[in-house]
Amino acid sequence: MINFVLQYPLFYRLYQKTVRKNNHEYDLFKFIFSHLSKNKKIKMLDLCSGDSFILKYVGDYLDSYVGIDNNEKYLKKLKVEWPKFEFIKADIANLENLQSKNFSPNLVFMNGAIHHLDDKIMLSINKYISKFSDCIFLSVDPIKYNNSLLNKVMLFFDRGKFIRNENEYKSLMTGYNQLII
Repeated sequence: MINFVLQYPLFYRLYQKTVRKNNHEYDLFKFIFSHLSKNKKIKMLDLCSGDSFILKYVGDYLDSYVGIDNNEKYLKKLKVEWPKFEFIKADIANLENLQSKNFSPNLVFMNGAIHHLDDKIMLSINKYISKFSDCIFLSVDPIKYNNSLLNKVMLFFDRGKFIRNENEYKSLMTGYNQLII
């Protein structure tokens, strides 16, 4: 049932507002992006972009943006809301076939997606990302065994089947600069 509800942008955002009431991680993203943009133009690839909510916080810091998702409902809405950015419908497991106007990102972002993807898919994504030189990878995912009561409750209700500990995330994503939060 929850998967059915979350495939719709409005319901997904309502769910996120309930779970992440104050959006503190987005304030952190804004801080990170504001500092990164001082030294270079940010060209961001957002894998599993969903409703691209991050753009409300960091859109002004981006020179270019490509959001990748497989949900046509999200992408249709985003193309209207953010016409200066590109949104592509693609299967995250088959990125090697992705074509986007010679786009070469210097920042790859995945927000709350890795813990829904098995190691095989993540290794494929890692291979795709590693072809971009001087690229930073930024991800936010739940970490197993951090001993926080809130974390334990959230993990109990989470739909992700591949929640890893910090070292497992780091060893899975190699070959470029990482910031795993």
